[in-house]
Amino acid sequence: MPNMANDWNAVRYQLDKSANFAEITNSPWYSDATYDKFSDAEFATRHALARDIMTRDGLDAIILCGSPNIYSLGSGVTWGCGLIDARGMAQYMVLPRQGEPTLIYPHPGCHIEAARKMVSIRDVRGGQHGHYGRAVAERLIELGLQTGRIGITAADRTGPEYMGVNAYQEMEKHLPQAKFVLLPLLFHELTHRKTPEAIRAMARAGEIAIKAQEAVVAKARPGVREYQLAAAATNAILDNGGQVHLMMIGSTSMEDPRLIFPNPDPSARVLGKGDIVLCEIACAYMGYSAKIGHPVSIGRPTDRYNTFFKEVLVPGFKAINGELGPGKPLENVRKAASTAFRGRGAQSRPIVMHGIDLITSLPFISVDEVRGEPYDLVMKPGMTYSIEITPVSTDGTFGIFFARTFAITETGVTALVPFPIDEILVAG
Repeated sequence: MPNMANDWNAVRYQLDKSANFAEITNSPWYSDATYDKFSDAEFATRHALARDIMTRDGLDAIILCGSPNIYSLGSGVTWGCGLIDARGMAQYMVLPRQGEPTLIYPHPGCHIEAARKMVSIRDVRGGQHGHYGRAVAERLIELGLQTGRIGITAADRTGPEYMGVNAYQEMEKHLPQAKFVLLPLLFHELTHRKTPEAIRAMARAGEIAIKAQEAVVAKARPGVREYQLAAAATNAILDNGGQVHLMMIGSTSMEDPRLIFPNPDPSARVLGKGDIVLCEIACAYMGYSAKIGHPVSIGRPTDRYNTFFKEVLVPGFKAINGELGPGKPLENVRKAASTAFRGRGAQSRPIVMHGIDLITSLPFISVDEVRGEPYDLVMKPGMTYSIEITPVSTDGTFGIFFARTFAITETGVTALVPFPIDEILVAG
């Protein structure tokens, strides 16, 4: 079954016919658009790695899945071709063991031509007005994989979730003899160690995240609402070519605190003098994310908050950070975390550090456990982590969230969000 795109040269004088406009190709539209991209060599390296795993595991092709939601942020599709797009509950890219990869793009008409300029593969096809499974099946049939063993990566690490039910049922209908295999951890295996290009993208994400944190400080003053802080930080990210991954901002009175962690949905609460603002800001650049979280006080911080920050949070953070390095086991991080705050007269949220694939991923290191795959348990060059700590008072009434992102190198650790840590930021 061939790809049924409409050549612009054939339909350019009859674009007002719906059938002609359904899926355009070879138009001059968006030809002057520019996007930051990874090199062709980088994508060749990624595809070769995936194909090596296909050979190892007896797979004929992989359907790389992604989603615009914050538990995915494009996932396998962004990694496989560079698409960054909010359309579709899920998105799909076919990567065969032998043959050219194919992106199934959700939206027809003009939009698909813009996508072709963004991505780094040649074969970009429409999603047939939501019949994504049929479009995927047609490509697999072209490849002669009617009876193949086809892997499906998780689009969303939470669950995990893979693809839409309708898409899966359509694939089964059109490929009744194919064997579909759900692969919840394949994407993590592909991405848990970064190339130098990916690390550079994360470092740029870290630079933009700092600008977002600084925008919060510049905006914060009595009378401003939480969502206005989020707007300022979002503008800083978009204005510098980034993508918002997480934008959690909350505020409370330092005299009567009602907050230990940033608000995942910044509210209409109005800031007042004597408030503390907690932020978790994760910024992505070319799909790869970095995170910052740093408290901001409206006016000088109270003695209670300042002492807690300097005598509990900062030394606890440094104790955990001190355990990062190539060849070190994650269990060392957990052990350091187990006394980092309890040993200073406080407690904390359980989690203290997590891995990053493109976004938050395994491994998860908590005060009481380390969760990850066997290959996760010792730090190696190219692995990346966010330390995210939330020390909390012993009575549970107040706390401070704090986060930074790091990369493991051959000789040590690189801070991907190089921002001072020793003082509460003061605004207002």
